[in-house]
Amino acid sequence: MNKLTVILPAAGKGSRLNLPYPKEILRVDKEKALIDNSFDLFSKLNRENVEFIVVISEEKTEIIKYLSKYKSQYNISFTYQNPNEIEYTGAIKSAKHLFGENNIVLLPDTILELSDGVDLISELQENLREKGFSFLFKPESNEKMLNTKGCLQLDKNNRVIDYEDKPSQNMDRFNGYWCAFAFKKEVFDECISFMEQSTLKLKKPNIVIEETNIFGSKVILVEEYKDLGTWEEVGKLLSKNYDS
Repeated sequence: MNKLTVILPAAGKGSRLNLPYPKEILRVDKEKALIDNSFDLFSKLNRENVEFIVVISEEKTEIIKYLSKYKSQYNISFTYQNPNEIEYTGAIKSAKHLFGENNIVLLPDTILELSDGVDLISELQENLREKGFSFLFKPESNEKMLNTKGCLQLDKNNRVIDYEDKPSQNMDRFNGYWCAFAFKKEVFDECISFMEQSTLKLKKPNIVIEETNIFGSKVILVEEYKDLGTWEEVGKLLSKNYDS
């Protein structure tokens, strides 16, 4: 695979935690903040293999100082979210001018773990070569959880056949939700437009999934996933780290 570009949308207000600093740099132990978990997935790589784009708002420039710890290992670019773009899709679109050929979006206030033996880079390479798009997918059947996520329906071969963001009906058709996604630059526009119309709950969608490279794409299974956007979830993580 050519160099991988990792996109970290970090422009959100984080109002649920109401911290006096960006939630992405909330310490989860003495050595690590939330955003470090996204960098940990690529710890065996260097600036020749991977680079990072962090999308921020003017209130979150403290992230720039914090991430200076990686300046000897990676190239990291920072860009502001276009104020005319909204939601996480708008943050990602705001970084388009910095995309590489192969890209992956990770949410920097989450923690994901792959199954033992899974080589993320190799699987991304295979999936992007085939369809130009791939979700990292967490199986889930709990409707309360699915109602808060970008949900996917997979066929028996673990290929995507349907997608809806935070669905409220016909929930039983979904197998789980996405935790991250990767794409080739040339398929970005159609894929993000399809996802965004679901996120924004547009009444007249202009794009159907069958018209995108999302349809029929293979997923990469996620073993564990934690969305640390609430104090309840942060508390669970801190308690676990303290006990261990």
